[in-house]
Amino acid sequence: MPEASLQRPKMHTGGSPTTSDLERHVLRVIAIADAPCKFWFLEQMLVRSNVAAGLALDAAVEDLISRGSLVDTAAGLRLATPHLRDDVLAEMSPSTHRGLRETTAAVLADADRPAQAARQLLRAMPAVSRAARALAVRLVTDPGVSPTLAADLLLANGSAGPAARDLDWLVHTTDNLFLAGRLAEAMHLLHTELAVDRYGPRERALLLARLGAYHATQRPSLSMTYLDRALEQNLSVAELSWTLAMRASVAARFGYPDTGELLAEAERAHRAAPTDGGEIRLALAYAAHATGTADLPRAARHLREVDASAPAARTQAVFVRVGRIANQLALGQFTDARTALDAVGGEIDILGDVARPLVTALDCVARIAVGEFAEAAARARLALDELAATGLTDEPRATLLATIVEVLLRRGEVSEARALLATEKPALDWPDGLQWFRLGAAAAADPEPGRCATLIRAILAMSSRSAAPLLLVPHHGPRLVRTALLLGDQQQAQVLTSYLKRVAGKVNNRLWQGIAHHAVGLTTGDPVAFTVAVARLRTTAARPALADALFDLGRSPHVPQAQAIAALDECAALYARLGATGDHDRTHQHRSLLGDGTQSRTRVRHDGVAALTPAERRVAELLAGGATKQQAAAALFVSFHTVDSHLRAIYAKLGIRTRVQLARRWDAREHP
Repeated sequence: MPEASLQRPKMHTGGSPTTSDLERHVLRVIAIADAPCKFWFLEQMLVRSNVAAGLALDAAVEDLISRGSLVDTAAGLRLATPHLRDDVLAEMSPSTHRGLRETTAAVLADADRPAQAARQLLRAMPAVSRAARALAVRLVTDPGVSPTLAADLLLANGSAGPAARDLDWLVHTTDNLFLAGRLAEAMHLLHTELAVDRYGPRERALLLARLGAYHATQRPSLSMTYLDRALEQNLSVAELSWTLAMRASVAARFGYPDTGELLAEAERAHRAAPTDGGEIRLALAYAAHATGTADLPRAARHLREVDASAPAARTQAVFVRVGRIANQLALGQFTDARTALDAVGGEIDILGDVARPLVTALDCVARIAVGEFAEAAARARLALDELAATGLTDEPRATLLATIVEVLLRRGEVSEARALLATEKPALDWPDGLQWFRLGAAAAADPEPGRCATLIRAILAMSSRSAAPLLLVPHHGPRLVRTALLLGDQQQAQVLTSYLKRVAGKVNNRLWQGIAHHAVGLTTGDPVAFTVAVARLRTTAARPALADALFDLGRSPHVPQAQAIAALDECAALYARLGATGDHDRTHQHRSLLGDGTQSRTRVRHDGVAALTPAERRVAELLAGGATKQQAAAALFVSFHTVDSHLRAIYAKLGIRTRVQLARRWDAREHP
């Protein structure tokens, strides 16, 4: 068959004698629309285009439907075929096409459909009318328009006018590019403007401050450099307030020693010159400082005070929401955090693509914390593949890598984990290296942690700067304590343990009490601490933390053999349910060394509370409850020396040396 005979016939919509002017206009409007058209939309478009219709519109639509040009669906009117749509668009002149898109944008904006309006306006740019440019300016600040659309509108609309107007356009554009996850574009615009050097010192300071703010997601050291350079300029009071708040926020996140002074300075500047969003930036800074000092309840209070839906919060809304979720995870409120993650995931188009890697990383953290290892690893691998092209910043990328490494090591796939780690070149110096903390914490699960000693020692040293990286995955704390001890760093193990005890004191929930007792058990060898840790962690959803505590309890040389066997049996079963086959096999190896429990253990054994005499039990109960030796003697009608003698016997039978250990052991006596 000749090729010409395969070509479809041209469907004339302009000069065809069978199509009226009104029908032609209806076809054009529907072709321009991105979705099926409701009748009200057609009416408004005709009014805006000064096309008289009235009752004739009904007849025109009916006629087009009867001729097969239009299809009436539940969603609205659409053209019968894609080919017809192509023909209608092709027969329009560029000016007609652009004019219809501008009109469509105006109608949609008036109908409170800003995102659809913005998309239509983008397709009409760059050559648009003054009214369309004004509409673009209005749409970029509408909360219903995503940062991606807003940035594209600003870039397409461009800036024309005095330098002050250019600067305002530049700041607004780069802010939206940043929120859209297009950090490289934002940086390029700012660096280009600084290189052109067409602004005065004050304007340059504003650009330097913006660069500092954006670098906080990648290189906090450079962020502080830019912010300090900005503060050397003669800033206005409002710009000074903004820059000081941003510097305090970065300092708080990364554990700068003078954070308290920087916060106070920023607070004074804000009171002197309140700015849009200034209160929110300060609240985020105070929350970060509280988290860094292990005061999670105070951080939660600061984050609750922020109204993330307020117009002034738009550029900070992502970080408020992410901060709240991170706080919930750190507090062990895993169900609430997962609900919040689902909600934020459904709003990313409006919040901005900058949220996508942050939310995905937190989702992986939440899954790791409760033992959903397979799901966490799959999500992390998918995210790394999907987000690699967009340019992941260090912290979410390190968290996603840490998720995969953690799961590989728990499965016993040690070679694969080491191979993945070998391809990475993480920053090892503070503050930039703090973003790689979770990768180091995952690497610490290697059976031979010395292979990753450089990375692990670096994050151990940085942990003294801020407690924040230690808090999201509860079982990372005891793991790092154990690893520090294996690497011979007793001092760092004690520092980490003190951090975990501080968290337990501030939070006062069973999760962190269990984590702190686990760390104490590792640093002191006290079996009671392990026993209490297991008892506390049983009541939480942190299954990996419980399994790890059971493992260390079963390995302790100071617990009865039957208790060790029970702990390791339960531990192995729990690891198996979590899919941690490597951990399960390691536990099984330790369990096999104990036999069936009928043979005596070669390790030191203490008979426990059951071995105490009735008199010793009465003394132990009083002293564990806080009584002094004198008070115990008076209550039991015996001498001080009798109490002292009983106490020495108690210590010997329980294998302890202090009253604090006695209190813990007595508290744990119901949980053998």
